[in-house]
Amino acid sequence: MDKILLKLVGLFKGLFNSQGIDYARMMTIVETKLTMDKRRVYMNWKQNQQKKESNNHLKGVLLVYAVMSLFIAIMLLAIPSLMLGMILVHSYILFMMAMTLITDFSSVLLDTTDNQVILPKPISSKTLFMARLVHILIYLLQFNIAIAVLPLGVAFFKFGVLAGLFMIITTLLTALMAVFITYLLYLVIIRFSSESKVKDIVTYFQIFMTVLFTVGFQVLPKIINLNQFKQTFELHWYSYLLPPVWMASAIEAVANFNFDALHLTMIAVAFVVPLFTFWFMNKFLAPSFAKKLGALSNGNTEKRDASKVVIQQEKNPLSKICAHLFCSSPVEKSGFQITWKMTSRDKSFKLQFYPSMAYIAVFIFIFVFKNGQDLSDTWSKMSSKSIFLVFLYVPLMTINSSLTIVAFNENYLASWVYHSMPIHKPGELVAGMAKSLFVKFFIPVYTLLCVFCFYVWGIGVLDDALFALVNNLFCFLIFANLSNHYLPFSRQPNTQQQTGKFITAILQLLIVGLTIAIHYVLIRIQLSWLLWALTPVLAIASWKLIRRLQNLKWYQISI
Repeated sequence: MDKILLKLVGLFKGLFNSQGIDYARMMTIVETKLTMDKRRVYMNWKQNQQKKESNNHLKGVLLVYAVMSLFIAIMLLAIPSLMLGMILVHSYILFMMAMTLITDFSSVLLDTTDNQVILPKPISSKTLFMARLVHILIYLLQFNIAIAVLPLGVAFFKFGVLAGLFMIITTLLTALMAVFITYLLYLVIIRFSSESKVKDIVTYFQIFMTVLFTVGFQVLPKIINLNQFKQTFELHWYSYLLPPVWMASAIEAVANFNFDALHLTMIAVAFVVPLFTFWFMNKFLAPSFAKKLGALSNGNTEKRDASKVVIQQEKNPLSKICAHLFCSSPVEKSGFQITWKMTSRDKSFKLQFYPSMAYIAVFIFIFVFKNGQDLSDTWSKMSSKSIFLVFLYVPLMTINSSLTIVAFNENYLASWVYHSMPIHKPGELVAGMAKSLFVKFFIPVYTLLCVFCFYVWGIGVLDDALFALVNNLFCFLIFANLSNHYLPFSRQPNTQQQTGKFITAILQLLIVGLTIAIHYVLIRIQLSWLLWALTPVLAIASWKLIRRLQNLKWYQISI
């Protein structure tokens, strides 16, 4: 697709040359950047990455975006109102383009390393600026086509050729608005944040996007009833301040040949505002963005960061307090604190694990509000059922994945420090790692769900909550003992190692399911005293499993 777009750019060769832009050098820079885009691994695309170099990452991401737009296309087909359908589509395009720029294109927008290669060369500032602009526009066009292709097909089929053709224009104008919004957002972030905080904010945007799509595409189809959409609806005055309403009104005017004062105004706003913001961005925002970004790269952020580190070291962090509470030896405490802090700082871990925690809400929604049942009816009948077992055991289904993810890190070569220290029992590091994961990620979620269970079912489920807590710990330690034993963040990220865990995941689900079944049987036969009797037994068994981890030798550690 990029080759076709490059040929379209070639049609304006004379215009570029007339403006003092070196067309040949500009195209060389653009083609190089597009090649780098193909090879760059996109958000959550590492799971599909092969060991050998591949240039199909971008094609795969575009295909995924096109498939995701199928849901919007189906909604557009089901909604009888042209206005409502177009507002929905353009809102989706605006959101997707902005989030794509923030998440997947942030490494390009925030990167100034190419200046070291390009600026020493005899390339004018106009040529360099236009090369970056053309690169961004081609990138956006590819994603815009992928995101809007299926809704466009529905628009041509349902609303006619004129509506479809005009929608092509409005989607491009919406993409320009997304670029403007993204630049504004970055300028605000850079204005009030350091370079490290900018990267952290982008990381959280990436997590938000992953959670949105993993959860949204599971939950939304169950709660949205397309039959509830009405053919007519009312727009308030403030609705006309939103770009999707401008675009939808313009398409409605062309499709229905309705050119009254309101629709003509909306057509003018739909064209003038995006083009003006694009000119304003190129004239003022882009240079200001480049200056602020350069100031970040060359500023005194290191001194500020160093002072913050000193202040933090003077306090007792939560990880240190928890390490003293749950760990016995200094080595185990070290493994506990390393895991706790690295899971808060490592971008790769957060991108892979935090979205999986969102499936706790998904599983609860699927198990509790299933088969399209009415939410109020389900809530009223909830206290009469034993469905609280789902709340008590679902967290374990997702937190188990942390045992595998925590072993991998891009800076894995730093793990030499483990082998350089006089550690006779590396299993204490592994035990500290397992305790840290359970305390940091399981205990808070489990506590919140227990509070909810006490609110709905009363204090009578206290014995079930205590038994389930020890039972969850026992199952978690079984998984920790059965899996390969890695030191925290000591392995090179590798597709064959990080994937292919389907059988392990199925085994874990079977164990959790069997645990829930046993607990359910004990409740049904009304042997609550047996829950109190089994709780210390499982606690002792869990202690034995922890001791087994602590006594692991070096030859039992996977390197």
